[in-house]
Amino acid sequence: MRRPLLLVLATFFLIAGATVLGWRYMSSPTPLRVAVGPAGSEDARLIAAAAQYLSREHETVRFKVVPTDGEADSARAIDEGEADLAVVRTDVTMPARAQTVVVLHKDAFVLVAPTGRGIDTVGSLRGHTVGIVKRLGANAKLLETLLAHYEIPVGDVKTVVIENARDVEAALRSNQVDAVLAVGSIGGRNVLDTVASALAAGDGAAPVFVPIAESDAIAQRSAALEPFEILRGAFGGASPRPADTVKTLGVSHRLVANSTITDSTISELTRLIFAMRPTLASDVPLANRIEAPESSNSAVLPVHPGALAYYDGEVETFFDRYDDFIYIGAMLLSVVASAAAGLASTASARRRARTLGLLDRLLSIVRLTRSAQTDAELEGLEQETDEILAVALAKAGTGGLDDAGVSAFTLGLDQARHAIAERRLHLARAPHILKVAAE
Repeated sequence: MRRPLLLVLATFFLIAGATVLGWRYMSSPTPLRVAVGPAGSEDARLIAAAAQYLSREHETVRFKVVPTDGEADSARAIDEGEADLAVVRTDVTMPARAQTVVVLHKDAFVLVAPTGRGIDTVGSLRGHTVGIVKRLGANAKLLETLLAHYEIPVGDVKTVVIENARDVEAALRSNQVDAVLAVGSIGGRNVLDTVASALAAGDGAAPVFVPIAESDAIAQRSAALEPFEILRGAFGGASPRPADTVKTLGVSHRLVANSTITDSTISELTRLIFAMRPTLASDVPLANRIEAPESSNSAVLPVHPGALAYYDGEVETFFDRYDDFIYIGAMLLSVVASAAAGLASTASARRRARTLGLLDRLLSIVRLTRSAQTDAELEGLEQETDEILAVALAKAGTGGLDDAGVSAFTLGLDQARHAIAERRLHLARAPHILKVAAE
Protein backbone atom coordinates (compact mmCIF):
# COMPACT_ATOMS: atom_id res chain seq x y z
CA MET A 1 0.00 0.00 0.00
CA ARG A 2 2.68 2.46 0.96
CA ARG A 3 4.84 2.02 -2.12
CA PRO A 4 2.10 2.89 -4.67
CA LEU A 5 1.06 5.87 -2.56
CA LEU A 6 4.63 7.10 -2.30
CA LEU A 7 5.05 6.67 -6.06
CA VAL A 8 1.92 8.70 -6.74
CA LEU A 9 2.99 11.41 -4.31
CA ALA A 10 6.51 11.52 -5.77
CA THR A 11 5.13 11.85 -9.32
CA PHE A 12 2.69 14.55 -8.24
CA PHE A 13 5.37 16.59 -6.49
CA LEU A 14 7.72 16.13 -9.45
CA ILE A 15 5.14 17.55 -11.84
CA ALA A 16 4.23 20.31 -9.38
CA GLY A 17 7.90 21.21 -8.96
CA ALA A 18 8.48 21.24 -12.71
CA THR A 19 5.41 23.47 -13.12
CA VAL A 20 6.68 25.93 -10.50
CA LEU A 21 10.16 26.00 -12.03
CA GLY A 22 8.66 26.50 -15.49
CA TRP A 23 6.49 29.35 -14.24
CA ARG A 24 9.44 31.02 -12.52
CA TYR A 25 11.50 30.68 -15.68
CA MET A 26 8.77 32.16 -17.88
CA SER A 27 8.01 35.00 -15.45
CA SER A 28 11.63 35.90 -14.60
CA PRO A 29 12.99 39.11 -16.19
CA THR A 30 14.63 38.75 -19.61
CA PRO A 31 17.96 40.66 -19.68
CA LEU A 32 18.81 42.30 -22.99
CA ARG A 33 22.22 43.84 -23.75
CA VAL A 34 21.85 47.20 -25.52
CA ALA A 35 24.79 48.66 -27.44
CA VAL A 36 24.66 52.46 -27.60
CA GLY A 37 27.13 55.31 -27.96
CA PRO A 38 28.92 57.54 -27.81
CA ALA A 39 28.78 58.32 -24.08
CA GLY A 40 26.84 61.47 -23.30
CA SER A 41 24.87 61.44 -26.55
CA GLU A 42 21.10 61.86 -26.59
CA ASP A 43 20.69 58.21 -27.53
CA ALA A 44 22.86 57.05 -24.63
CA ARG A 45 20.87 59.19 -22.21
CA LEU A 46 17.60 57.84 -23.57
CA ILE A 47 18.65 54.18 -23.23
CA ALA A 48 20.05 54.80 -19.74
CA ALA A 49 16.73 56.33 -18.67
CA ALA A 50 14.86 53.37 -20.17
CA ALA A 51 17.11 50.92 -18.30
CA GLN A 52 16.38 52.70 -15.01
CA TYR A 53 12.65 52.66 -15.67
CA LEU A 54 12.54 48.94 -16.47
CA SER A 55 14.51 48.11 -13.34
CA ARG A 56 12.53 50.46 -11.09
CA GLU A 57 9.18 49.13 -12.29
CA HIS A 58 10.34 45.48 -12.08
CA GLU A 59 9.32 44.83 -15.67
CA THR A 60 9.74 41.48 -17.40
CA VAL A 61 12.40 42.92 -19.72
CA ARG A 62 15.59 44.58 -18.42
CA PHE A 63 18.34 46.53 -20.18
CA LYS A 64 22.07 46.06 -19.66
CA VAL A 65 23.81 48.98 -21.36
CA VAL A 66 26.87 48.16 -23.47
CA PRO A 67 28.72 51.47 -24.14
CA THR A 68 30.27 51.94 -27.60
CA ASP A 69 32.06 54.68 -29.50
CA GLY A 70 29.15 55.23 -31.90
CA GLU A 71 26.51 53.69 -34.12
CA ALA A 72 28.99 51.74 -36.26
CA ASP A 73 30.45 50.02 -33.19
CA SER A 74 26.93 49.37 -31.86
CA ALA A 75 25.95 47.65 -35.10
CA ARG A 76 29.12 45.59 -35.01
CA ALA A 77 28.33 44.54 -31.43
CA ILE A 78 25.14 42.81 -32.60
CA ASP A 79 26.80 41.07 -35.53
CA GLU A 80 29.59 39.80 -33.25
CA GLY A 81 27.17 38.58 -30.58
CA GLU A 82 28.21 41.14 -27.97
CA ALA A 83 24.75 42.72 -27.76
CA ASP A 84 21.11 41.77 -28.27
CA LEU A 85 19.91 45.27 -29.17
CA ALA A 86 21.64 48.31 -30.61
CA VAL A 87 20.92 51.92 -31.40
CA VAL A 88 21.98 52.60 -35.00
CA ARG A 89 21.70 55.39 -37.53
CA THR A 90 20.41 54.19 -40.87
CA ASP A 91 22.98 56.00 -42.98
CA VAL A 92 25.93 54.80 -40.88
CA THR A 93 25.41 51.05 -40.91
CA MET A 94 22.72 48.46 -40.30
CA PRO A 95 23.65 45.14 -38.67
CA ALA A 96 23.23 42.18 -40.98
CA ARG A 97 21.56 40.12 -38.24
CA ALA A 98 19.21 42.78 -36.86
CA GLN A 99 15.68 44.05 -37.47
CA THR A 100 13.94 47.24 -36.39
CA VAL A 101 12.00 47.46 -33.13
CA VAL A 102 11.21 51.20 -32.98
CA VAL A 103 12.34 54.46 -34.50
CA LEU A 104 13.82 56.40 -31.58
CA HIS A 105 13.95 59.69 -33.49
CA LYS A 106 14.58 61.16 -36.92
CA ASP A 107 17.41 63.57 -37.70
CA ALA A 108 17.12 66.32 -40.26
CA PHE A 109 19.81 67.35 -42.75
CA VAL A 110 19.96 71.08 -41.89
CA LEU A 111 22.05 73.12 -44.32
CA VAL A 112 22.02 76.77 -43.28
CA ALA A 113 23.92 79.92 -44.28
CA PRO A 114 23.81 83.55 -43.14
CA THR A 115 22.04 86.00 -45.42
CA GLY A 116 24.29 87.61 -48.03
CA ARG A 117 26.61 84.66 -48.69
CA GLY A 118 24.96 83.92 -52.04
CA ILE A 119 23.94 80.44 -50.98
CA ASP A 120 20.29 79.49 -51.38
CA THR A 121 20.40 76.22 -53.35
CA VAL A 122 22.56 73.13 -53.35
CA GLY A 123 24.03 74.18 -56.69
CA SER A 124 25.22 77.49 -55.21
CA LEU A 125 27.56 75.60 -52.86
CA ARG A 126 30.15 75.42 -55.67
CA GLY A 127 33.29 77.29 -54.73
CA HIS A 128 32.25 77.67 -51.11
CA THR A 129 33.29 76.04 -47.84
CA VAL A 130 30.81 74.07 -45.74
CA GLY A 131 31.36 73.56 -42.05
CA ILE A 132 30.28 70.11 -40.87
CA VAL A 133 29.22 70.06 -37.24
CA LYS A 134 30.49 66.84 -35.55
CA ARG A 135 30.38 63.34 -36.99
CA LEU A 136 32.92 63.94 -39.74
CA GLY A 137 32.56 60.51 -41.36
CA ALA A 138 28.78 60.07 -41.44
CA ASN A 139 27.83 63.68 -42.13
CA ALA A 140 30.56 64.17 -44.70
CA LYS A 141 29.30 61.11 -46.54
CA LEU A 142 25.79 62.58 -46.49
CA LEU A 143 27.09 65.77 -48.08
CA GLU A 144 28.93 63.74 -50.72
CA THR A 145 25.72 61.86 -51.55
CA LEU A 146 23.89 65.15 -51.93
CA LEU A 147 26.57 66.71 -54.15
CA ALA A 148 26.74 63.56 -56.29
CA HIS A 149 22.99 63.72 -56.95
CA TYR A 150 23.38 67.30 -58.23
CA GLU A 151 26.51 66.32 -60.20
CA ILE A 152 28.73 68.65 -58.21
CA PRO A 153 32.34 67.36 -57.98
CA VAL A 154 33.41 66.87 -54.38
CA GLY A 155 36.48 69.00 -55.01
CA ASP A 156 34.29 72.00 -55.88
CA VAL A 157 33.05 72.23 -52.28
CA LYS A 158 35.52 72.42 -49.40
CA THR A 159 34.62 71.08 -45.97
CA VAL A 160 35.77 71.99 -42.49
CA VAL A 161 34.95 70.09 -39.31
CA ILE A 162 33.44 72.15 -36.49
CA GLU A 163 33.66 70.14 -33.28
CA ASN A 164 31.06 72.13 -31.34
CA ALA A 165 27.92 73.86 -32.60
CA ARG A 166 28.71 76.83 -30.37
CA ASP A 167 31.83 77.47 -32.48
CA VAL A 168 29.76 77.92 -35.63
CA GLU A 169 29.31 81.68 -35.17
CA ALA A 170 33.04 82.31 -34.95
CA ALA A 171 33.70 80.16 -38.03
CA LEU A 172 31.09 82.07 -40.03
CA ARG A 173 32.23 85.55 -38.87
CA SER A 174 35.85 84.75 -39.74
CA ASN A 175 34.75 83.50 -43.18
CA GLN A 176 36.38 80.17 -42.39
CA VAL A 177 33.11 78.65 -43.66
CA ASP A 178 30.25 80.02 -45.76
CA ALA A 179 27.53 77.56 -44.80
CA VAL A 180 27.03 74.98 -42.08
CA LEU A 181 25.68 71.44 -42.13
CA ALA A 182 24.21 69.96 -38.95
CA VAL A 183 22.44 66.61 -38.71
CA GLY A 184 20.21 66.06 -35.70
CA SER A 185 16.72 66.21 -34.29
CA ILE A 186 14.97 69.51 -34.86
CA GLY A 187 14.64 70.12 -31.13
CA GLY A 188 18.13 68.85 -30.27
CA ARG A 189 20.91 71.09 -29.00
CA ASN A 190 23.15 70.38 -31.98
CA VAL A 191 20.72 71.79 -34.55
CA LEU A 192 19.32 74.54 -32.32
CA ASP A 193 22.80 75.88 -31.51
CA THR A 194 23.81 75.74 -35.18
CA VAL A 195 20.78 77.76 -36.31
CA ALA A 196 21.23 80.25 -33.46
CA SER A 197 24.90 80.73 -34.42
CA ALA A 198 23.99 81.30 -38.07
CA LEU A 199 21.43 83.87 -36.96
CA ALA A 200 24.00 85.64 -34.78
CA ALA A 201 26.62 85.59 -37.54
CA GLY A 202 24.14 87.37 -39.82
CA ASP A 203 23.66 90.08 -37.16
CA GLY A 204 20.07 89.05 -36.55
CA ALA A 205 19.08 88.60 -40.18
CA ALA A 206 17.16 85.38 -40.73
CA PRO A 207 19.52 82.68 -42.00
CA VAL A 208 18.91 80.90 -45.27
CA PHE A 209 17.77 77.29 -45.00
CA VAL A 210 19.02 75.60 -48.16
CA PRO A 211 16.28 73.32 -49.50
CA ILE A 212 16.82 69.90 -51.06
CA ALA A 213 13.96 69.94 -53.53
CA GLU A 214 14.74 66.46 -54.85
CA SER A 215 14.78 64.80 -51.41
CA ASP A 216 12.10 62.28 -52.47
CA ALA A 217 14.15 61.18 -55.46
CA ILE A 218 17.36 60.93 -53.42
CA ALA A 219 15.60 58.89 -50.71
CA GLN A 220 14.18 56.59 -53.36
CA ARG A 221 17.71 55.72 -54.42
CA SER A 222 19.02 55.19 -50.90
CA ALA A 223 17.28 53.06 -48.25
CA ALA A 224 19.29 54.84 -45.55
CA LEU A 225 17.74 58.25 -46.32
CA GLU A 226 14.19 59.53 -46.23
CA PRO A 227 12.39 62.75 -47.14
CA PHE A 228 12.06 65.25 -44.30
CA GLU A 229 10.35 68.60 -43.92
CA ILE A 230 11.49 71.42 -41.66
CA LEU A 231 8.18 73.06 -40.90
CA ARG A 232 7.64 76.77 -41.12
CA GLY A 233 8.59 78.40 -37.81
CA ALA A 234 10.29 75.25 -36.45
CA PHE A 235 13.02 77.41 -34.89
CA GLY A 236 10.72 80.14 -33.55
CA GLY A 237 11.24 83.86 -33.92
CA ALA A 238 8.94 86.85 -34.37
CA SER A 239 9.48 86.28 -38.07
CA PRO A 240 9.15 82.50 -38.41
CA ARG A 241 12.39 80.62 -38.99
CA PRO A 242 12.27 79.22 -41.62
CA ALA A 243 9.75 81.48 -43.31
CA ASP A 244 8.37 78.56 -45.32
CA THR A 245 8.44 74.80 -44.93
CA VAL A 246 11.75 73.49 -46.27
CA LYS A 247 12.21 70.11 -47.94
CA THR A 248 15.35 68.27 -46.92
CA LEU A 249 16.68 64.80 -46.15
CA GLY A 250 16.50 62.84 -42.95
CA VAL A 251 17.98 59.77 -41.31
CA SER A 252 16.52 57.75 -38.47
CA HIS A 253 18.01 56.43 -35.27
CA ARG A 254 16.56 53.00 -34.62
CA LEU A 255 16.56 50.49 -31.85
CA VAL A 256 17.25 47.21 -33.63
CA ALA A 257 17.20 43.67 -32.26
CA ASN A 258 19.00 40.50 -33.18
CA SER A 259 16.66 38.51 -35.40
CA THR A 260 17.15 35.43 -33.20
CA ILE A 261 15.43 37.00 -30.17
CA THR A 262 11.99 35.48 -29.65
CA ASP A 263 8.97 37.29 -31.04
CA SER A 264 7.25 37.30 -27.63
CA THR A 265 10.21 39.08 -26.00
CA ILE A 266 10.32 41.78 -28.69
CA SER A 267 6.52 42.21 -28.60
CA GLU A 268 6.70 42.83 -24.87
CA LEU A 269 9.69 45.15 -25.27
CA THR A 270 7.85 47.19 -27.91
CA ARG A 271 4.81 47.49 -25.65
CA LEU A 272 6.99 48.64 -22.75
CA ILE A 273 8.79 51.25 -24.87
CA PHE A 274 5.55 52.99 -25.78
CA ALA A 275 4.20 52.57 -22.25
CA MET A 276 7.21 54.28 -20.67
CA ARG A 277 7.59 56.98 -23.33
CA PRO A 278 5.66 59.67 -21.39
CA THR A 279 7.70 59.01 -18.23
CA LEU A 280 11.02 59.09 -20.10
CA ALA A 281 10.08 62.33 -21.86
CA SER A 282 10.07 64.21 -18.55
CA ASP A 283 13.82 63.58 -18.24
CA VAL A 284 14.81 63.07 -21.87
CA PRO A 285 12.49 65.09 -24.18
CA LEU A 286 13.81 63.12 -27.15
CA ALA A 287 11.57 60.24 -25.99
CA ASN A 288 8.57 62.14 -27.38
CA ARG A 289 9.90 61.38 -30.87
CA ILE A 290 9.77 57.60 -30.49
CA GLU A 291 7.53 56.20 -33.20
CA ALA A 292 6.66 53.01 -35.05
CA PRO A 293 8.69 52.23 -38.18
CA GLU A 294 7.12 51.73 -41.57
CA SER A 295 5.88 48.17 -41.45
CA SER A 296 4.34 47.66 -44.87
CA ASN A 297 5.51 44.90 -47.17
CA SER A 298 7.32 47.52 -49.22
CA ALA A 299 9.42 48.75 -46.29
CA VAL A 300 13.12 48.63 -47.22
CA LEU A 301 14.36 48.21 -43.63
CA PRO A 302 12.83 45.05 -42.10
CA VAL A 303 10.84 45.17 -38.88
CA HIS A 304 11.26 42.42 -36.27
CA PRO A 305 8.27 40.01 -36.40
CA GLY A 306 7.70 40.51 -32.67
CA ALA A 307 7.46 44.29 -33.07
CA LEU A 308 5.30 43.84 -36.16
CA ALA A 309 2.89 41.66 -34.15
CA TYR A 310 2.54 44.49 -31.61
CA TYR A 311 1.91 47.13 -34.28
CA ASP A 312 -0.66 44.92 -36.01
CA GLY A 313 -2.41 44.02 -32.76
CA GLU A 314 -1.59 40.35 -33.15
CA VAL A 315 0.51 39.76 -30.04
CA GLU A 316 0.13 36.21 -28.78
CA THR A 317 -1.34 35.80 -25.31
CA PHE A 318 0.20 33.59 -22.64
CA PHE A 319 -2.12 30.75 -23.59
CA ASP A 320 -1.36 31.22 -27.30
CA ARG A 321 2.37 30.86 -26.65
CA TYR A 322 2.20 27.99 -24.20
CA ASP A 323 -0.97 26.14 -25.18
CA ASP A 324 1.06 23.08 -26.21
CA PHE A 325 2.78 22.94 -22.83
CA ILE A 326 -0.52 23.46 -21.03
CA TYR A 327 -2.12 20.67 -23.06
CA ILE A 328 0.77 18.30 -22.40
CA GLY A 329 0.75 19.21 -18.70
CA ALA A 330 -2.98 18.54 -18.50
CA MET A 331 -2.47 15.20 -20.21
CA LEU A 332 0.30 14.27 -17.78
CA LEU A 333 -1.82 15.26 -14.81
CA SER A 334 -4.69 13.21 -16.21
CA VAL A 335 -2.40 10.20 -16.59
CA VAL A 336 -1.07 10.65 -13.06
CA ALA A 337 -4.59 11.02 -11.69
CA SER A 338 -5.71 7.87 -13.52
CA ALA A 339 -2.65 5.98 -12.28
CA ALA A 340 -3.27 7.23 -8.76
CA ALA A 341 -6.90 6.11 -8.93
CA GLY A 342 -5.84 2.71 -10.25
CA LEU A 343 -3.18 2.28 -7.60
CA ALA A 344 -5.58 3.39 -4.90
CA SER A 345 -8.16 0.92 -6.16
CA THR A 346 -5.57 -1.86 -6.23
CA ALA A 347 -4.36 -0.97 -2.77
CA SER A 348 -7.94 -0.89 -1.49
CA ALA A 349 -8.60 -4.32 -3.00
CA ARG A 350 -5.49 -5.67 -1.36
CA ARG A 351 -6.52 -4.22 1.98
CA ARG A 352 -9.93 -5.81 1.65
CA ALA A 353 -8.31 -9.13 0.72
CA ARG A 354 -6.04 -8.99 3.76
CA THR A 355 -8.96 -8.03 5.99
CA LEU A 356 -11.06 -10.90 4.65
CA GLY A 357 -8.09 -13.19 5.23
CA LEU A 358 -7.99 -12.24 8.90
CA LEU A 359 -11.76 -12.75 9.21
CA ASP A 360 -11.42 -16.13 7.52
CA ARG A 361 -8.74 -17.02 10.06
CA LEU A 362 -11.09 -16.08 12.90
CA LEU A 363 -13.73 -18.41 11.44
CA SER A 364 -11.07 -21.12 11.18
CA ILE A 365 -10.22 -20.59 14.87
CA VAL A 366 -13.87 -21.05 15.74
CA ARG A 367 -13.92 -24.34 13.79
CA LEU A 368 -10.60 -25.52 15.25
CA THR A 369 -11.81 -24.69 18.77
CA ARG A 370 -14.61 -27.23 18.46
CA SER A 371 -12.11 -30.00 17.76
CA ALA A 372 -9.47 -28.95 20.30
CA GLN A 373 -8.67 -31.71 22.82
CA THR A 374 -6.24 -29.98 25.19
CA ASP A 375 -5.80 -26.69 27.00
CA ALA A 376 -2.54 -26.20 25.12
CA GLU A 377 -4.40 -26.17 21.79
CA LEU A 378 -6.92 -23.71 23.16
CA GLU A 379 -4.16 -21.46 24.49
CA GLY A 380 -2.51 -21.50 21.06
CA LEU A 381 -5.77 -20.55 19.37
CA GLU A 382 -6.40 -17.87 22.00
CA GLN A 383 -2.91 -16.44 21.43
CA GLU A 384 -3.53 -16.35 17.69
CA THR A 385 -6.83 -14.56 18.37
CA ASP A 386 -4.95 -11.94 20.42
CA GLU A 387 -2.49 -11.43 17.54
CA ILE A 388 -5.36 -10.94 15.11
CA LEU A 389 -6.85 -8.42 17.55
CA ALA A 390 -3.52 -6.52 17.63
CA VAL A 391 -3.41 -6.38 13.82
CA ALA A 392 -7.03 -5.18 13.66
CA LEU A 393 -6.37 -2.44 16.22
CA ALA A 394 -3.30 -1.30 14.26
CA LYS A 395 -5.32 -1.13 11.03
CA ALA A 396 -8.09 0.78 12.77
CA GLY A 397 -5.56 3.23 14.20
CA THR A 398 -4.07 4.00 10.75
CA GLY A 399 -7.40 4.25 8.97
CA GLY A 400 -6.88 0.96 7.18
CA LEU A 401 -10.06 -0.46 8.67
CA ASP A 402 -13.42 1.22 8.30
CA ASP A 403 -16.39 1.02 10.65
CA ALA A 404 -17.85 -1.99 8.84
CA GLY A 405 -14.54 -3.78 9.14
CA VAL A 406 -14.27 -2.96 12.85
CA SER A 407 -17.79 -4.31 13.41
CA ALA A 408 -16.94 -7.52 11.50
CA PHE A 409 -13.77 -8.04 13.52
CA THR A 410 -15.57 -7.35 16.77
CA LEU A 411 -18.17 -9.95 15.93
CA GLY A 412 -15.54 -12.45 14.81
CA LEU A 413 -13.39 -11.97 17.89
CA ASP A 414 -16.40 -12.33 20.16
CA GLN A 415 -17.32 -15.57 18.43
CA ALA A 416 -13.76 -16.90 18.67
CA ARG A 417 -13.42 -16.03 22.36
CA HIS A 418 -16.85 -17.42 23.13
CA ALA A 419 -16.01 -20.65 21.30
CA ILE A 420 -12.71 -20.99 23.17
CA ALA A 421 -14.38 -20.36 26.51
CA GLU A 422 -17.10 -22.92 25.82
CA ARG A 423 -14.60 -25.50 24.65
CA ARG A 424 -12.46 -24.96 27.72
CA LEU A 425 -15.52 -25.41 29.95
CA HIS A 426 -16.49 -28.53 28.06
CA LEU A 427 -13.02 -30.01 28.49
CA ALA A 428 -13.06 -29.21 32.21
CA ARG A 429 -16.35 -31.16 32.61
CA ALA A 430 -15.03 -34.15 30.74
CA PRO A 431 -11.69 -35.13 32.40
CA HIS A 432 -11.86 -38.60 30.99
CA ILE A 433 -11.47 -37.15 27.49
CA LEU A 434 -8.30 -35.34 28.54
CA LYS A 435 -7.03 -38.54 30.13
CA VAL A 436 -7.59 -40.55 27.00
CA ALA A 437 -5.92 -37.85 24.92
CA ALA A 438 -2.92 -37.81 27.29
CA GLU A 439 -2.44 -41.61 27.04
